[in-house]
Amino acid sequence: MQAEHLVGRDAELDLAMEILRQEGAGAVLLVADPGIGKTALAAEIAARLAGEMVVMRVHGSPALSAVPYGVLAPYLLDLPVEQATSPVAILREFWSQFERRRGGEGARLLLIVDDAHDLDEGSTQILAELVTAGWARLVATSRPRPGLPAALLQLWYDGLAERLELHPLDKETVTELAEKTLGGAVMTSAAEILHALSEGNPLLLHCLLEDSKTDGNLVRRNGVWLLTRELAGSGESLAEVVRNRVLRTSEAEREAMYVIALSEPVPAAVLDTQVGRDTVRALMDNRLVVSSNGPGGPLKMWHPMYSEALRQIVSPARSLQIRQRLVPQLPAEPPTEEGLLRMVSWALDCGADVDDQQLLQAAFLAAKTLQHPLAMAAAAKVRSDALRPQARAVMALVNYIDGDYRGAVQLLEIGSGFLDADASVPLGASLLWAAARAAAGDAPADIVADAKTAAKALMGERELSDPVLLDIEANVRALEVAALANDGHYEELREGLDRFADEFANDGRDLAVHRIFLRAMQCELLTVEGQAVEALDAGREALLLLDEHQQEHLYLSDFVLLRYTLAALESGDWEAAGTGLDRYAAASARGLVYFGGDIEALKGLSLLRQGRLEKAGELLTPAVEALRVSDPLQLRSLGTALAFYAAAKSGNTSLARRLESEQVPAAAGGAYAEALAELFRLAGEELLTTGTGLQKLRDLPESGHLHRLPGILLQNLVLRAELGDVQAMESLRETASSMAGSWATGWESMAAAQLSGEGQGLVNAGNLLAASGMPGPAAVAFDKAAVTFDAEGKRPEARQAAVLRDVSEASLGDALVHDPHTEADRSVPLTRREQDIVALAVSGLTDRQIAEKLMVSVRTVEGHLYRSYAKLGIRRREDLGAAVRP
Repeated sequence: MQAEHLVGRDAELDLAMEILRQEGAGAVLLVADPGIGKTALAAEIAARLAGEMVVMRVHGSPALSAVPYGVLAPYLLDLPVEQATSPVAILREFWSQFERRRGGEGARLLLIVDDAHDLDEGSTQILAELVTAGWARLVATSRPRPGLPAALLQLWYDGLAERLELHPLDKETVTELAEKTLGGAVMTSAAEILHALSEGNPLLLHCLLEDSKTDGNLVRRNGVWLLTRELAGSGESLAEVVRNRVLRTSEAEREAMYVIALSEPVPAAVLDTQVGRDTVRALMDNRLVVSSNGPGGPLKMWHPMYSEALRQIVSPARSLQIRQRLVPQLPAEPPTEEGLLRMVSWALDCGADVDDQQLLQAAFLAAKTLQHPLAMAAAAKVRSDALRPQARAVMALVNYIDGDYRGAVQLLEIGSGFLDADASVPLGASLLWAAARAAAGDAPADIVADAKTAAKALMGERELSDPVLLDIEANVRALEVAALANDGHYEELREGLDRFADEFANDGRDLAVHRIFLRAMQCELLTVEGQAVEALDAGREALLLLDEHQQEHLYLSDFVLLRYTLAALESGDWEAAGTGLDRYAAASARGLVYFGGDIEALKGLSLLRQGRLEKAGELLTPAVEALRVSDPLQLRSLGTALAFYAAAKSGNTSLARRLESEQVPAAAGGAYAEALAELFRLAGEELLTTGTGLQKLRDLPESGHLHRLPGILLQNLVLRAELGDVQAMESLRETASSMAGSWATGWESMAAAQLSGEGQGLVNAGNLLAASGMPGPAAVAFDKAAVTFDAEGKRPEARQAAVLRDVSEASLGDALVHDPHTEADRSVPLTRREQDIVALAVSGLTDRQIAEKLMVSVRTVEGHLYRSYAKLGIRRREDLGAAVRP
């Protein structure tokens, strides 16, 4: 039994062992849905007790459930035929089999019963009597439905058995299990996807891991496992599991499962007419089929991965036959988005015809939920000339997210589609066209010039009504405004936005798409100008408009979300930033495949600003690998710079040198993101080699208007302050005082306190920083306060400041609360494992890297380090080297 199969089951295993070893009667009833791990747990129990007890196994079977004592047949081979129905004779023969196996050594009997829900009544009675009499210990596994047989339940009622219900694994345990199975660290976003798709089911998780490695969707880059494409349920491991499960059902039940998998969610009444109510009830009793909206609602397979695997089993001809029989009984318009996507996907798979409007609707929905193969297939089938521009926009978005920027441009330029007023989201298509060209390396000025040329040609070739002229002009104006921001011409952007707003207001129309764009651009402008709270309000309004207007604003939602999240980070509203990033995966876990690197880069920036260095490093290093594969927000330059800085600051020189040497393509994510990247690169250079980056940081504000903008200047000054540049403090206080948001306010307080040199001022700054969710800077403020008070002879105040410092450091997750005035207990030596982990930490490895090297969980590493800190009398990781040096 491999240890990873039992990750997260330690409590259940320990309890089961205790029950089975106790005196008197003892039984353990393991209840769980298929694949949750009850059979693996029972096998592990048997393996651990094999040296103490004689293990005899019984396997329930649907085929033998109607045969009295059928499952006991392997132990009744010597029983005369005339006694085959006698419970007493059967019990005597079973016991004689045990005595022969025991060999007269007095060992107890341990019965391992798998799939007890499929036992016949007679066999169940025999097993229950063995337990009741104290002759045997029992471990029985069962599904919740139809559940344990009555005789075994009676053991529980009588207090002779413990019922243990196994639940799906949580996200943290799924991560640990995946890392043990793969033998290395798994990117956080990949772990989230694995948890979402497997729903915490260990068996399905193993299938996903095996099939994804085989398909090349799950790859290892620089020691980190990440997903390069969305996961499918069509792999051989999953197919084998499903085939084995399907073969154990009746022919009628198999037919019903095929119908459901192909058409789900399907109304219960329709399914009753197709396969019969009794068949449907049997599938629901066995938890193979569930209701999607409570009792009486449409039915679907119990797990999406089972549905996908079943669809792979059915041939196209058989699928078409089922469709022709079923579709006349279904609504002409599927009532849910899920139903629409399933019906269109089913039609495409078996060659059935679909209306163009429905194809386009499905293509938009599939793109929105990042089901790229379906989006491309549905859009490609649209035949109507009037709908083709919209279909090409869907295909262009898929190409863009997949990194085929030139392919996206070509699709949008057919017939000037990116400016075509007949498209459903012309502004979104125009912005996507510009973003794709920028990502492909084209200059913003060239992009705008080409847009104007195309618009002029379009207006010259066609007779256009006034509204169409206004749409085209508005699109070109929007591209001009976006180009100003992309180039960093923020001094001109405000005027451009005012002009755009005036023209928009004067044309007499109230188009939500224009308001969304306007508020998104105002959000970006206010962010770099240091008015982050107002920026966040503008971004929030744009998001609300997106939610209010359900038109398919493809790409525009990503455009808004990035600016909203950056505004939240600038304001220090970490919760709002997290909420914004969560929206990338709100429609589908697939969002974490395509946007995972960008999301983790922005989360890394958030953690760095909070002072959570180690956690930031754990996110950012894998993020760099993911950004090489997929970078729809164009943040690879920023992500790499952040990872480089985090590695340099944590002392991981080898990783920092590797990241420093990497050639990152020119950023297409905009001037603001690139300016932040430059700041963190220079700070990282200074950390690696003193004197190489600090002066460059000082010189940047003189290099141009962009680096003098408060939203960028403050980050410069904070990095300089953290590098020990006392000259930065006065400018930091002055700059932060003109800005809004808790991040700026916290640093203004810190700068003022350091300039005054008063201990109480530093304590006040620390309290403000801690309340603002910045425990790292807060710990620094409290530490400086403790030193200041101590120098002034104020011992009580110094001790109190030290306690506050320790509390802040503890909240970082990488330090212990420790009283520096308490001597370490050197009489308690480090264990061998603690010595190994401390040695690796001193060498510069992060907790995750140590966990990967030693094949343990990150939590185990953290626990050993914390105990080591206490034994060594230190408070932080940076003190380890000196503490263990001979």
